[in-house]
Amino acid sequence: MPIECEIRDGALVWIKNPITGVISYVVDVRGKSFAFTLGGREETAHNAPNLTPETIRHATESCPFCPGNESMTTPELFRMTRDEVPEWTGSVEEDRAGWVVRVINNLFPRIPAELTGNRNESYIVIEDPRHFIDAPRSQNDLIFTGALGGGHFLHLMQADARVMRLALENPDVSSIVIRKNQGRESGASQPHLHQQIIGSMEPFPAVLAEARAERENPHMWHELVALMERLGLVIDRGDSVVSYASPIGMFPRSYDVVMPDYRGLLSELAPEQMRQFANAIYRILMILGPLPLDYEIHQGEGLPIHAHINARLYPYSNVAGTLNLPGTLLQSAAAIRNAIGRHSPLP
Repeated sequence: MPIECEIRDGALVWIKNPITGVISYVVDVRGKSFAFTLGGREETAHNAPNLTPETIRHATESCPFCPGNESMTTPELFRMTRDEVPEWTGSVEEDRAGWVVRVINNLFPRIPAELTGNRNESYIVIEDPRHFIDAPRSQNDLIFTGALGGGHFLHLMQADARVMRLALENPDVSSIVIRKNQGRESGASQPHLHQQIIGSMEPFPAVLAEARAERENPHMWHELVALMERLGLVIDRGDSVVSYASPIGMFPRSYDVVMPDYRGLLSELAPEQMRQFANAIYRILMILGPLPLDYEIHQGEGLPIHAHINARLYPYSNVAGTLNLPGTLLQSAAAIRNAIGRHSPLP
């Protein structure tokens, strides 16, 4: 069954999400005021002074994910050192933490441990020991995933795969999702850079819905990719991975990274497949930079492994199962392609 949509004069007018049924309409919102929905954010003047060492010390001393505060968290499961992440860009002073990536259980399980054999299957991957960017001028000047580098991000994905293998040793775990929140607008409960990995006794509802749509239309993902190519929304394409600006995402600025022909888990990817998948995700995160965002990696249930990335800075309004997309979607995809092209190739 083809993807339901309407294209006039080569431009997308509307498209129906084959998984949720939500219809996205492409509209011109350039003259619309978002003063209320975008208000309340702290803006930092370009000439603002850097945060004082005392302010930085106060913020990091109370952060459970900062070096020196390891006793504030649940017991450490494993860590990656600078020798294991040679691409790390931190300073010698920051290297005294003894770790670059640190993995713990979430203090507050996303799914009650009673449902997974009395084992906490909610994990936190602390992505970097740094709390702030260099020379921060605001409490919001936090280090962000797009600043880590492609090699570092690949090691994060390898850490995720290691956590997955650990979780899958539990016979009560049948489904795993990898979740990232960056920024307050995305619902992140801690400002320090981290991911979540959650194991469940049964497939997550969003994954079930995708699997159901896949069964009803076994060619759905290939049809989506072909449509994105036709609309000029493809951002990057490799041997086995394609990324595109998604007109059927959860938010007006959504992006998908898909391996259309791979039906398996992140923890089962061959090294070259892992590198391509991680690089495709990282390229988008690199361009989005410090914007509030989230992403989820969905896998299992016969699905092609894929990531949904949502930029949260832009207003969201789902009205009766419809979503408005900005008419500049095509230009945005082209801008990201051009920005990626200006950067040197990732390892």
